[in-house]
Amino acid sequence: MDAPVDNAHGVGWSGMMERRRRRRVFHLLLAIGLVMLSLGLGWGAFFAWRGAWTVAAVELAIAALGVAVMVMARLRRPRAASWLALVGMAVLLCFFSAFLDVSTDAVPRTSHVFLLVLALCAHHVFRDTHAWLRYGVVVVLLVAFAVFAAAPVRAPYPFAIADDVRRVGIWVNLATAVASFLIVLRLAETDIAEHRALHRALRDALSHRRFELFYQPQVDAQGHVVGAEALLRWRDARRGLVRPADFMQAAEDTGFILPLGQWVLQEACRQLADWRADPALRHLRLSVNVSALQLRQPDFVQQAEEAVARSGVDAGLLTLELTESVLVHDMDDAVGKMRALHAMGVRLSLDDFGAGYASLSYLRELPFAEMKIDRAFTRGIVRDAHAATITRNLLQLGRDLGIDVIAEGIEQDDQFALLGEQGCRLFQGYLFGRPMEAAAFRQRMRAP
Repeated sequence: MDAPVDNAHGVGWSGMMERRRRRRVFHLLLAIGLVMLSLGLGWGAFFAWRGAWTVAAVELAIAALGVAVMVMARLRRPRAASWLALVGMAVLLCFFSAFLDVSTDAVPRTSHVFLLVLALCAHHVFRDTHAWLRYGVVVVLLVAFAVFAAAPVRAPYPFAIADDVRRVGIWVNLATAVASFLIVLRLAETDIAEHRALHRALRDALSHRRFELFYQPQVDAQGHVVGAEALLRWRDARRGLVRPADFMQAAEDTGFILPLGQWVLQEACRQLADWRADPALRHLRLSVNVSALQLRQPDFVQQAEEAVARSGVDAGLLTLELTESVLVHDMDDAVGKMRALHAMGVRLSLDDFGAGYASLSYLRELPFAEMKIDRAFTRGIVRDAHAATITRNLLQLGRDLGIDVIAEGIEQDDQFALLGEQGCRLFQGYLFGRPMEAAAFRQRMRAP
């Protein structure tokens, strides 16, 4: 369902949520930097006045780190700013807690409570990274907090902070940590609220039949339509016709891609059944995009089998387009399901070949009937000799493997002509038709 972008307009949920999330991360980093700067300068000046130069130097290092974090955030480098803040603060806090803010019988250590705030920040800032990284950073920070919380009382080092200062610092540290914790928690709650609102909007759109399939023609070397790709659209009352690029990532993030993908598969089979009654359309194949998350469902093969059986269509007219990412997580599971689908008669297509992780072994060992040349290569084929060489080699590879090759993103006659000279026999792109509603597609097929 990662459809080509057409001229449909609308404010995308995914884009809007991503902009808001980036803005929240930006504000969070600025807040972290400002807190570090304020505390570092304030305590640095205080300890310098008292002549505790070692402590003052650490505090000023925290202030300098805060400035660096704010600068990086202003330069729109949130990932670098996040790592700088988290790693730098973690190191400085551990040093501070171990050697400067040492627990005594009279006054406990409190600097280590900021490790809890850092852990919450890490979980929020790195929410879109790999789970092992996100939770790994959190676990390391929590373990450090536990170590310092359980550390025994001992005599302070010669340059440790005096108890009379630490007795006041307890309240400053705890008040700052609590305020910081509440700010990060509020940002996290906002993310959760938007996540739920989006899932509710998508669910309501499906229940009220606001999703529909558009169809983009696929043609042979003579320009005759031999099939189509089904492309999802969301017809929203406020935003108009919304493209997949504007909501599909959000559907993936919320898990809504699973019921939505099942509906797309059933609707595509229903459309094939409708075309079967029309002599001008009954020979057409229909391609449907399948996400990696869908394929990982234990009952995905059963879903496809039921959709084909319920509609009564020839399974060979249905093509499932899989991106290379489906083979990354659990290849054995993916291969087993692909072979089961192939045994049903369903055609499998490797989408956007050459743009991701694929190796030639995938095409040699897996039951693909078709591969699609990514538009990144076809777009510049006329002016770029390197792109032209790549497409020529991909077409030769398809012939050697005995599978169909379809070039997508064709918008100009010279692209069509050059690919035809290279031996391409299947094409898709605006040159042959934009994605259109079912009625318009039917009319196109009946036109003389």
